[in-house]
Amino acid sequence: MNILSIDSSGPMLSIELKINNESYSYSDQQKSRASQIILSSIDKIMSDNNIEVTDLNMIVFNKGPASFTGTRIAASVCQAIGYTLNIPVIGVNALSLMAFSYFSKESFSRISCIKKAYGDKYYIGEFDIEKSGYLPMKELSLSSASDLTFNPSVYYVSNCWDQIKSTIDKSILDGIKTIDQEHDTNAKLLLEYICSLGENGSEFDLKMTFPDYANHTIDI
Repeated sequence: MNILSIDSSGPMLSIELKINNESYSYSDQQKSRASQIILSSIDKIMSDNNIEVTDLNMIVFNKGPASFTGTRIAASVCQAIGYTLNIPVIGVNALSLMAFSYFSKESFSRISCIKKAYGDKYYIGEFDIEKSGYLPMKELSLSSASDLTFNPSVYYVSNCWDQIKSTIDKSILDGIKTIDQEHDTNAKLLLEYICSLGENGSEFDLKMTFPDYANHTIDI
């Protein structure tokens, strides 16, 4: 199975190409030029490995919540390719990727993932992986640090504890399991996630390609 995986949700454009049982990686620092490099980067990894876009069986991308510009660009490119060639496109929630990354190492089922949004705001996704897999138990929420609440029976995974702890009473975290996320999501992790689920859509479905933001999606 040939899968193209794209993550442009952060400062680094990350692309992973799976051709049957082999995987190939490409990355480039985006800065402010994501729209200028994403198509040429896809073309490079495809041409370097002698494969045509028409040979792809699936495209996956990080649909956020994350950088508005980077996520929207990836969604638009995946939509264009998927629609034109009727290739299945699957957008994967960034907080689901965080939960997958942690659960694959530690196997704790009840996880809340916290991700920096903007200002004093944080995205929060709650998971019970044994019951509902990597689908959030309810809609993502957007909260300020002062409004965060914690449950001793849940493991809290985040890559921004320093920011959170600097704005709250640290005693609130007494007895709470807080875990530092080791790294941000990337196309390789995204590919591992999809392969672990055995996802294999048969045709393009526009609903699977919308960027994801707390409490709503944006149709493009």
